Amino acid sequence: MPRALSEQEKCRLCQRLLEKGKDLLFLHGVKKISVDDIVKAAGMAKGSFYHHFESKEKYLCQLIMELRARIFNDTRDFLLKDQSQTEDSMNKERTRDFLMYLFHLPQMKFFINNCNDINELFLAAESSLDTANNDHRACYIDAGLFSELMELSGVNTKKIKSGVVHNYIHALYLMTECDLMIEDDLPQTFDLIMDSLIQYIFKEA
Repeated sequence: MPRALSEQEKCRLCQRLLEKGKDLLFLHGVKKISVDDIVKAAGMAKGSFYHHFESKEKYLCQLIMELRARIFNDTRDFLLKDQSQTEDSMNKERTRDFLMYLFHLPQMKFFINNCNDINELFLAAESSLDTANNDHRACYIDAGLFSELMELSGVNTKKIKSGVVHNYIHALYLMTECDLMIEDDLPQTFDLIMDSLIQYIFKEA
């Protein structure tokens, strides 16, 4: 009879499943990732997966919330690299650096490219989650993240609508991946849209 695992060992195995699932989630997306793929990548039996998670949906919800937390923590580290970045307000150059950092984050790209599937996942799972916790509301996963990031960067979200910033970033992603765009002019178009966003932030600040 195999020995019982300690709580520390259980946590380590659970975290292994989540870590291995991140790359698969980026590769396959929310709908195409399978439990078989996850346990194979983790080198674990399928039964072990269901020992830690009731369903694939519960697993994906936890994994996505961890990715969301990673975006927040990585962005905080980026902003705090220099003591001067802890000031309440940022200049235009620093704001552009911050927005470009967000744009190039792989986790942010995943959230934007899969936002509909993520919302569907959380809406389907909402009945079995703690809906009193705003973090588990489907509408909060993407849009709410931008509000937190704006506050983290020192932007006054009482004057600047995080939803506008959210829409700008989404538009930039859609533009860069659209086949109808004239590729040679994309960099200039990108800069014009980014300049417009920065102008909005400082006009309303």
